[in-house]
Amino acid sequence: MDSSAPPGSPLVFARDLARTGNNPNALTRAVRRSELARIAPGSYMSRQHWDALNEIQRTVQRARAASERWKSAPVFSHWTAAAIHGMPLIGAWPARLHVIIDCTSSVRSRGEIVRHAIGVDADDVVLIDGMIVTSVARTVLDLAVDATFMSAVTAADFALCHKREARIEKSELGEVWQNRVPFRGHVRSRRVLDFASHLAESPLESGSRVNMHLLGFPPPELQVEWRDYRGLIGYSDFFWGAFNRVGEADGRAKYFDDEMARGKSLKQILFDEKVREDRVRALGPGFSRWDWDIGMNPRKLKPFLLAGGLPILTRR
Repeated sequence: MDSSAPPGSPLVFARDLARTGNNPNALTRAVRRSELARIAPGSYMSRQHWDALNEIQRTVQRARAASERWKSAPVFSHWTAAAIHGMPLIGAWPARLHVIIDCTSSVRSRGEIVRHAIGVDADDVVLIDGMIVTSVARTVLDLAVDATFMSAVTAADFALCHKREARIEKSELGEVWQNRVPFRGHVRSRRVLDFASHLAESPLESGSRVNMHLLGFPPPELQVEWRDYRGLIGYSDFFWGAFNRVGEADGRAKYFDDEMARGKSLKQILFDEKVREDRVRALGPGFSRWDWDIGMNPRKLKPFLLAGGLPILTRR
């Protein structure tokens, strides 16, 4: 089927079938037979392709469908912009698309679209795969206003991460924030920007750090270098120098993601981690390692860290 979707896009539009003389009802029948998935009004994709996508990829496809369908190009923002930028967030991705409209607009959110009448400067938008999207810095700032503290910090940490070639500087976030002041949520968003770090390397590290903060544990140092007589051991996710405690937050990707494994078998990865941990322990610090189930659950993380010798210093 011909369509006006971008090259390589799996999207199929009902309007294009009508233009070529085909019956658009054929799409409805294909949906009933589970051959196609309806992802937006008048927009379809093969069921097999749709089922293989994750939440971020599905959000991007819905945005692309809307961008192709609307007469005037929307400015995608918030969670939708985060998906298009490939930002990992914690929590469920909203099914509705988020766009920014002019501050004076009276058009309200409805259906699949959430409209934010907050306006945006030309310098704060970029073009990605034919879609107009708020910049990384502006996206982080908008999420810092409207998302949960944890999700917003995760987005900010990702944008700043020292391992990303396309990372931005914290000063850039501060500049975008300053240019908008005063605005709704400027105090809340400032707390997110101040808390964010370029040293967090995964959503689990970001989420764990937020939970530590909310629970009142002392703030850790991030990515501390460890060496012994053999040389560099590596860098620990967290270290509490006053309590001589190392913390490691390990997600499944570390052991099961082929790209991160770099050709190593699971047995080799586990062995290498054991050797690394043993070398760090030999230097004297205690060692705590947790996964997503503990790090993202305050009720589990609290007793886990207390058992590791870390105190709660403040009540939040």
